[in-house]
Amino acid sequence: METDMDSRKEQILQTVIHSYIFTGKPVGSHTVADSCGLRVSAATIRNEMATLEKLGLLTQPHTSAGRVPTDIAYRYYVDMLIGRTRPSPKDAEAIERLFEARTREIEGLLHEASLLLSTLTHTAALVFAPVTQADMVRHLDVVMLGEHRVMVIVITSRGQVGRMLADLGEPVSANTVERASRYLDESISGKALENIDSDSLVEGPGFGPAGRELVRIAVEAVRGYLSSIEERVFIGGTANIVKEMEHAGAEWVQTLLEAMDKQYFLLDLLKDLMCEKHLTVRIGEENRLRELQKCAFVGTSYPISPGLLGSLGVVGPTCMDYARTISMVEFMAENLGRRLLSPPD
Repeated sequence: METDMDSRKEQILQTVIHSYIFTGKPVGSHTVADSCGLRVSAATIRNEMATLEKLGLLTQPHTSAGRVPTDIAYRYYVDMLIGRTRPSPKDAEAIERLFEARTREIEGLLHEASLLLSTLTHTAALVFAPVTQADMVRHLDVVMLGEHRVMVIVITSRGQVGRMLADLGEPVSANTVERASRYLDESISGKALENIDSDSLVEGPGFGPAGRELVRIAVEAVRGYLSSIEERVFIGGTANIVKEMEHAGAEWVQTLLEAMDKQYFLLDLLKDLMCEKHLTVRIGEENRLRELQKCAFVGTSYPISPGLLGSLGVVGPTCMDYARTISMVEFMAENLGRRLLSPPD
C-alpha cells in the first residue's frame, strides 16, 4: 500500500480521520478541502478520496454521504503516530498530580489510575499488577488497641497494605507489643511467604506465654494476608463503553460488558502486554478476542519492581482519538512505573 500513498493522500487521509474522530459524521470532499491545507480543488480531493477508497482506507456508508475511515486506515494512521505523541501540559499535570501523595496505598493508587485514565481518554481503562511468589514483606507493625486486641499492619514489597485485627487470649502489656513489633519487623522484613516459619519465630528471645501467643497470632495474620492476595484488574470507566460504543448495537455492548466482568478475560489481555514489553495497539479484528473485534485496544507494560512488570490499557471505539490516547497510556505507564520503583519510606 505504501507505494500507492504520497504526501497528499496521507494529508487527506489524516484530515478525514481527524474529522471523523471529532464529529462522528462521514467526511465530504468540501470539508477536507476547507481544512487540510492543500491548495487544490474539491474535485481533486474527491478523486484522491476515491483512490483511498480503492486502497481500502476509506468507505462510503451511503452513495450520497461522505467517507469514513476503515480499520486499515486507523492502522496506517497509528503506525505514523507511534513514538511521536506526548500529552498536553494539562493532561500531563493531571497524571502527575495523582502521584504527588506518596503515602497512597498501592491498591488505591492503581484504582485511581484506572479512573483517571478512563476520564482522560473517554474509554474503559484497565490496570493490572500481577501476584508473584517473590512478593516480600517490606515492613510490619503491631499496634496495641487494648490488653486483648492488636492490629497487625503489613506492607509488601509492591506497596500493598494489609491491616488485620487480632484478639488475644492472654492480656499483653504495651511494652510486650512494642518488643514483639520490633522483633517481627526485623525477622520478617525481606522475606516471602514461603520463608516465614511460624514455629521458629514463636520461640523468639525473652517472650513469656502472652508474648509468644502474640507473635504466633501476628505471624499467622501476616501469612494469611500474603496468601490471600489475588490477581486483580482495576477497571475504570465501563460506562464509557455504553456511551462511546452505541454504534455497535446494544446487544454487542452488553456482551462486551459481561465479558469485562470476567477477570480471566481481562487477565489474558493484560498478561499479553507483559510479554510484548512495548506499546500495543490492536484495532477491530486485529484483536484475537472476539468480544473486542469492534473495539480498539491500546496498552503497554510498566515496571513494578526489578524484573517484574504490570500492564495497563484502554478499550474504546475504533474511532478513538489515537494521538491523545496513546500519549495518555504511555505517560501513565511511565509515571506509575517510576512511582512503584521508588516507593515511600
